[in-house]
Order: sequence, then C-alpha cells, then structure tokens
Amino acid sequence: MKLVLTDALHARPANLLVRLVAQFDAVVEVRKGDRRADARKIIEILSLGAAKGDEVALTAHGRDAEAVVAAIVELVRKKFDADLVPQTGSAAVEGIAIGIALLVMATERAPRLQGSPDEERERLARAEARAIAELDTLMAGLAPDERLLFEPEKAIVHEVVASARERTGAGETSEEAIVALTEGAATDLLLDARARLLDALSDSDPVREAVARAEAIHEDIVVVAEVLTPSLVAALPLHVRGIVAIDEEPSAEADASRGRVGTSHAAILARGRALPMALVPEHVTRAIADGETIVVDTTQMPARVWVSPSEALVTEARERRELQAKANRGDVARAIHRVSQTLGVSLLVNVGSLYDEVPDGVAGVGLLRTELLFADRLSAPSENDQCAALLAVARAARGNVVTARLWDAGGDKPLVWLSSRDPDARGAALLFEHPLILHTQLAAIARAAERANVRALIPMTRSAADVHAVRQRIPRVKVGAMVETPEAARDIDAIAQAADFVCIGTNDLASLVLGVGRSDASLALDPRVLGLVASVVDGAHARGKKVTICGEVAANERGARVLVGLGVDALSVAPPRLGASASALDGVTLDDCRAAAQAALAGG
Repeated sequence: MKLVLTDALHARPANLLVRLVAQFDAVVEVRKGDRRADARKIIEILSLGAAKGDEVALTAHGRDAEAVVAAIVELVRKKFDADLVPQTGSAAVEGIAIGIALLVMATERAPRLQGSPDEERERLARAEARAIAELDTLMAGLAPDERLLFEPEKAIVHEVVASARERTGAGETSEEAIVALTEGAATDLLLDARARLLDALSDSDPVREAVARAEAIHEDIVVVAEVLTPSLVAALPLHVRGIVAIDEEPSAEADASRGRVGTSHAAILARGRALPMALVPEHVTRAIADGETIVVDTTQMPARVWVSPSEALVTEARERRELQAKANRGDVARAIHRVSQTLGVSLLVNVGSLYDEVPDGVAGVGLLRTELLFADRLSAPSENDQCAALLAVARAARGNVVTARLWDAGGDKPLVWLSSRDPDARGAALLFEHPLILHTQLAAIARAAERANVRALIPMTRSAADVHAVRQRIPRVKVGAMVETPEAARDIDAIAQAADFVCIGTNDLASLVLGVGRSDASLALDPRVLGLVASVVDGAHARGKKVTICGEVAANERGARVLVGLGVDALSVAPPRLGASASALDGVTLDDCRAAAQAALAGG
C-alpha cells in the first residue's frame, strides 16, 4: 500500500509510528524508493529520510496485518496525532483518571563510611524508633481495614533491625545490612520497611516530601511513581486521582517486589480508595515530566496512558468517566433488567476487594477473586478471616449469588504462602499440593454458605476428578468448574456432568490457544477460541448446566453480543465495565447476537 506523508518522518512522528506498530502482531516494512525500514526500529525509520509529501509504501505480514495498516493510515491521515498512540501497560486498579503528573522518583543515597560497631548499633536503634513512630502515626489516621495492612510491618522492622545489628558487627554499614536483608522481598511491606529504615538512617523523608508537593498543587493529580510503596499510597491526599507505576518482570532474586505491583499492598490500598492504577514499562515513566497532563484509562485491555493529550481527548475521557459513574446507578440497573428479560442473560460482577461495589440490578458476584482479598498476607488466612470476608461480600451482593473462586495462584499470580517447586503449577493443580490450605478455605466457604448464597469455583480445572475431589470436602455447597485450557474444553462432557455450573475464563483460554499473552481481551474473539467456547457451552447445556463467561471479552461490545449468540447464560465483568456490557446488549435481539456469533466464528 502507498501513502503520501502528511509530516516528515523525523524523531517525533517516527517514534509514534514505532510505538503504534509495537501494539500489533505484525511485521511492517516501510519503503521509500530503494530504502527499506522495519517499522519497529526507529533508527531504520529515521534513515529513510522521508519528508513531508513523500510517497512511501507499506507491506505488512502477520495476524494483525490489516489492522496495523489501517491504524498507520489513520495516523498519517491525522498528521501523526499523538492522541492515537497512547502508552500502554496493564491495569492494577480499574477506572479513568485525569490530572497533572506528580513524579515520585527513587531516592538515591550516597555511600556512607562504616562507623564503629557501637555507632552502627546506635544508628540502627534510632532508625528503628523513628520507623515505628512513623508507622504508629500513619496507622492512626487510617480506616480499620487499611490499618490492618500495615500491622505486620512493625514486626518486619524489628526483625530486620535485629538481623542488621549482627551484620554490622561483621563489617557492614547499617545501610548495607538492611539492603542485603531485604533483597528478594516476598512482600512490598518488606520494601516499605526497607525504605522507611533507610530514610531514617539518612534523615530524609521522601514520602512526606511527595505528599507536601501534592498538597501544594490545587488541581487533580496523577502520581507517577518509580517505586510505589504502601506508605506512599496511604499518605496521598484526596485530590490524587490515579497512579502510574513501573511494572517490572519478576526476577529470581526479587520475584515479588515491583514485578508484582498488581497484587501488592499498594494496589490493595489503591483499589480500596478507587484510585485507577496503570502499570507501565520504566521508559514510559521516564518520558513524563512534572506538571504534564495525564489521562489514565485502565477500563480496557491493555491499559492506556496519554501524556499531554489534546483538549478533545481530555473532554472525551471526562465524558467516559462520567458514564462509568452512572454504571452503578439506575440507568444501568434498568438496562440490566431489560437484557435479562429480552435475552435471558444474567449480568454479574467480578470482585477483588471488600471495597468493590456490587451495583443494583446485577444477579450477583460471578467471580470473587479470593486471592486478591488476602494477597497482602505473609501466611494463609484463617478460616474465621475467610468466612468473615465472604459474608461481607455476600452482604454487598444483597442476597444474590457469590461465586467464590478458590485460591487462583501460580504463574504470574503468586501467593507467598501457596507456592510450588513446579513453576508451571496453576489453579487446581497447585491447590491440591496444599491440602491444609485448601481444607481451610473450603471450610470457610461451607460456613459462609450456611448463612448466604455462596458457591465454590475451581480455578484452572483439569478434569472431572478435580470437581469430585472438592465436592467430597464440601458436599452441601454448589461446586463449579472454571474451564481455562483447551484440554478442559475438550473434556467438557465429563466436567459438566460432575459440576453444578461452568465458568469460562477466556483470558487464559485465548492465551493458551493462540500462544500469546493474556493482556488483550479481543484475542478471545479469534475463531479458534470461540470454537472452543461454543463447544463448552453446548457440552454444558447438554448436561443441564449453565455457563458464565468471566473473561474480559464479556465487557467488549462485540464480544458481549457474540457470547450471547453462542448461548452463554451469564456474563461477569468488573464493576466499572458493567455499563459497557449492559449498553452493548440493551436493545439487541437474540437473532442479532446469533448473527454476530456466526460471523465471528467464520472469521468475520
């Protein structure tokens, strides 16, 4: 395809082109005369020397070839409008945030010469006293649930200091000892304690400084944090509207620090405060300057971040945020009712926090992510704690069903207290490696089910044997199977016969079928994935069992209609996306949905 450039391919347009192409599964070549450039490499694009008005040719190969060409054409047509190419990442907390950027960067500390053992012990004692006093002050101003999150940090501070005393006697400085003791942190509370102690040793307070800077700004703020600690989130003033944080791949040495921000204490606090949080690569945060306008949208996958967007985009984001605010109110409740009456489909919500609202009109909680309720714990929660949490969610659901998914850990969703020597262990396989932890959770669910409409859901179900094994332990509770692998989909007849209901996790299913990551919900609309979804629905219905879709595709406008057309009985989405699902289905007929499903299965 040939294009006439509306701007020269100098640094800014070339960078936009490269970022755009990176979002697609395709190889794109740009040609100007005899020169060729890989559109994923900015230096090659710059080397073309393409000026405004020059004609270039595009060729694209790969799954997204047509889509990427269309996107490039739109970018050129709109004169390389940066609004068309947001930075992308993943969502830790869903929502839309608009504000000016407040950068909170990592503190760099100068090396310090070692003092005598007595001097180092005295420094540690002072740092410990200050850290505990700061924690007491912070916790005094928090809500009870938030206060409990920080309670373990006191014990962590005491233990780190005690161990650091021994290391300073062997020739390390206090700073060196603390850093060594907190490497490979299994919880961000350990990182928080490290930062608190190091700040005390250097007589600095970057959190207080960041908060003071925020309080001096009289506009809505989006915090851009290089290192996000629970203390920072807990101290943020009310006019902070969102957070952008670095998302790093976990490593063997520090596999649970910043690479797990999405399930950290910081994320739990942000979720409870309804602060949208996007996790982005480090180079994105490095490109943001203090005071720039930021728009964060984590209601779609991947999450998107615009830096210095146009006024039109800011206005559009505000309108979408207002529409989302209405999603929990009457308009959506009425739409949900009409969808139920017209299509016979129930709409439910996915819940991952005790703070999540269960909006009016929904049929209940289709997916309670129990692991997120207790992701902050250093050890498995007790039966009493779990039962109390389940009943709290049941109260929020106002008597409607609550589907409690058993601990879904492993892979990119680790729990400190639910680990395995097998790095590939996930879901049910991992649960059965920990019979005591599984027994405790099932006992809590059984107790809650005696007082509320609670049922159990097995993550990453492998076979009917998994269902039978769980049912034996809680015979009076309904037990569902989550189908997330091609193998389980092919074994749906036996699984559906054993289970009381079936849920399909389209994110993992699409990832495994297509061999790609889990971040793009639209991948579930691939005919290969939809074919498996259709077979699961048919197999479950043949056994008289209902099917719920819990994946992100249920919040996609086209996806919702396609899934209903395939015969699913319910869609379960995150509360902020409920409005989109209800709107997509409101006013359409079953015939419309079936036609959409047939077209999607045919690759249309």
